[in-house]
Order: sequence, then C-alpha cells, then structure tokens
Amino acid sequence: MIDTKDILPGILDAAQVADLSSIHSFFMSNPSEPLVGTGSGGTESASDFAALCYGARGGVAVSVSPYTFNSYSDAALKTGKILLFSKGGHNNDIVFASKRSLDVNPGKTSALCFSSGDRNEARKLFLKAGSDKCFCTPMPNTGEGFVSSGTSFSYFAVLTRIFQPDVDLKKYKSLPEYPFTLCLNDDTPMTPADFAGVRSFFFLHGSWGRSVAKNLEGKFIETGIATGCICDYRNYCHGRFIHTSNHLEDSAVVMFISPREKGIARRTRAYLPAKTKLVLIETEHDAPEASLDLLIRATEFFHAVCPIYEQDPVSPRNPGRIDKRKPMWVSFIAEMKRNEPLSL
Repeated sequence: MIDTKDILPGILDAAQVADLSSIHSFFMSNPSEPLVGTGSGGTESASDFAALCYGARGGVAVSVSPYTFNSYSDAALKTGKILLFSKGGHNNDIVFASKRSLDVNPGKTSALCFSSGDRNEARKLFLKAGSDKCFCTPMPNTGEGFVSSGTSFSYFAVLTRIFQPDVDLKKYKSLPEYPFTLCLNDDTPMTPADFAGVRSFFFLHGSWGRSVAKNLEGKFIETGIATGCICDYRNYCHGRFIHTSNHLEDSAVVMFISPREKGIARRTRAYLPAKTKLVLIETEHDAPEASLDLLIRATEFFHAVCPIYEQDPVSPRNPGRIDKRKPMWVSFIAEMKRNEPLSL
C-alpha cells in the first residue's frame, strides 16, 4: 500500500518549482477557443480538471475518453485546442490520438506528460511533426500499481499552479487531521467499519468537486469495492434519490462541498431519510486549489475504507483471474481507421 503522506510532499515540492510557463501560455492564449482534453486511467480526471479550470477562465472546454475523442471528425478537431494527457506518453490510446491530432490540427495540439524518456512515443510524434507543444514536466515516480493516486496528485498539483499561479502548494504537505466526516443524516457519527455493507455510492458534486468525484468513482470501480454514480446535486434531486430511498442499508452518499455548495448540500440533506449514510468531504477554498484539497481528502477516505472491504488500494484482488494486462491491449486502431470518425 502506498501511503499518501509518503508520496505527497515530494509531488508538491516538484509542482511548486516546475517551469510551467509554456503550458501556461498554451492555456491562456486565445481563451475564447474551445478546448478538447483527453486522458485515460489515472489521467481521465486530470483532463476533466483542466477542462473545468479552462471553463472557469471563460472558455468552453470538454474532456472525453480517448475512444470518444477518436470518434470526432477531422472538422470537429480543427475547431479549437487539443490537450492530451499521458504520464509516460506510450499507451496506445494517447499515441493514436496524438497521430490524428498532429495530422489534422498540428498548431493547436499539445500534450502534458511527466517523462521525456525513450518510451514517450507521443513526444517522438510531436518532434517529428516539428511541434514543441509536448510539455514534459518531471515529477517524482511514485511506484504505483494498478490503481493510481500519485499520478492524480501530480496532475492536480501542476494544473492548480497553472491556473492559480500564486498558490502555496506546500501547505498541503501535511494531511488534514479530519479529512472527511462519516455520519448518518441525523448526524450520528460513523466509522469506516460501518460502511462494510455498502455496495453503491453516489458521488455528488457542484463545482470544484466534479473532477474529484470522477477520480474517486474510478478508484472504487477499479478496486471492485462498490459501484458508483457521479452526478451533480441537481441531477440527484431530479430523481436519482429514489435509489437511496430503496437502498438505505447498502448505499451511501458522498458529498463534495466547497463554499459554493454549502447551501445546496444542506437543502439536499433536508429531504433525505435520517438513516442515510453520508460521507462529507469539504474544502474552505473557492479556487482551483479546492479541487486539490478535495482530492487529498477523498483519497484518504478511499484508503480508510479499502481495509474494510479487504482490498489493497494499489493492487486489488482479482478473483475472476482476468489478466490485468490484456484488456488494455484490446485492439481498436484498425477498426477506427476502417470505420472512420463519426460524420453526417
């Protein structure tokens, strides 16, 4: 098991002193141009966080999976900026996305990686295309397993500095004494052990918690702990609360709360049954660092419940004996080339 307190200080130190001027310029130039971001696995939520921050700056941005990204037409990919996320730059999804992007929109395609080594195939493609927009920011190797925490911390720290340049990341090197609150909706205190029978989680977000909700849901699914549903507070109030009503014994609601969500979180709780299991993850900040703060707190919650489910948060049990290496190599490139992108 990788302990947050062991890896986080080195990550924050590296992000605090990294030269981010080039990637900062990419984001800040022509802010009215739309942005499409993509990443998979540990970088999926990072891509979403970049889109969230870009939107907060006044632009229009979306984050999609590489498979969805590669279904976009050439005309669509020419309409704005493209940002590819990959820690090492060598997985098939990001390599194929790099080839397409550099073919159809080379001047506005960029990548954010943490390694410039020989295995970074995306960087080689950028250099071949004469582009200097594969931004490689050296970050500590946290020795991760199947489920990633260090990569997420690294990307969120770097992106926080890009969009909030005056942030003091070092204050997050010490973990909060009480990173989350576990309780019933009637405020009866709970412990991680009380969540042993929970089989489904709702991850409710408003603003700065959106990308963190996606990150935590991914961790729960990839460790096989429980199923999860990500939705904003209003979507939950539109009907998804019925699932909670039907599963008070084996479901829980995780609420991500920044100053912006205090009111709606309180009003949402007002109609929930007293015995609803709650996880309250709260930040006092209303800026990009709020997402980093929430991510650290959410990861601590994840680490707290993994032992209850007898799961290793880095290398989960795999009773079905699916070879963990093989699904990632399920072929798709030839099929996409044959079918071509979606078009009407």
